[in-house]
Amino acid sequence: MDTTPLPVPYVIGLAHWAIDDVAAFVIASLIAVMVNAEGQAFVATAMGDVHSDRSRRLHFNAFLHLDILGSIAFLIAGFGWPKKIDIDTTRFVTPRLYTILIRFGGPVANFLMAGIAGSIVWVMTRWGSHDRVFTMVAVVNVTMAVYHLIPIPPLAGSSLISTFLDANKASWKFYTRTGPFFLIGIFLLERFSQFKPISNFLKPWVAHGFNFIINN
Repeated sequence: MDTTPLPVPYVIGLAHWAIDDVAAFVIASLIAVMVNAEGQAFVATAMGDVHSDRSRRLHFNAFLHLDILGSIAFLIAGFGWPKKIDIDTTRFVTPRLYTILIRFGGPVANFLMAGIAGSIVWVMTRWGSHDRVFTMVAVVNVTMAVYHLIPIPPLAGSSLISTFLDANKASWKFYTRTGPFFLIGIFLLERFSQFKPISNFLKPWVAHGFNFIINN
């Protein structure tokens, strides 16, 4: 049964929008960006990439993690990405595997955050209260977790490909540098046309993930 009280993924409408929903979406987006970035930083640190100044990565300040194109993506697609978390792969025994695990630490953290917010929504619902902010946090973080499986930079799914490319070759540079612009382009196309190759495939998974969290 579909129990989503908000559109999943949530995208701010151009014609009809409510100020309380916009405020809740901004808060949820900032939380999602921070959780995604800090999740990657936590996994990197736990695996041995320790920085003498921990505050460089683990500062829990969402605004320091904001990426310009990633923020634009929130407005047109309901999800985005933080600034890239730098990691020193020379500290890892198996750099490629560890890099993949670190990048996927972001969406895993988003799903855990959605679970926390969903638990709060579940408790409040049992007490007869309907909270918009925590529901939005759950929706945005589930969307982040699912959409970051797309194998296009700078999303986590791209690590499955980019870690096997030679960083000195033009193909790697083209793949990593054009990825964000390609994502913005494809989601702009989806927003203003009926051609939705990515959303039609991923939206049901986002809805299933949200319903699973809310109903459990």
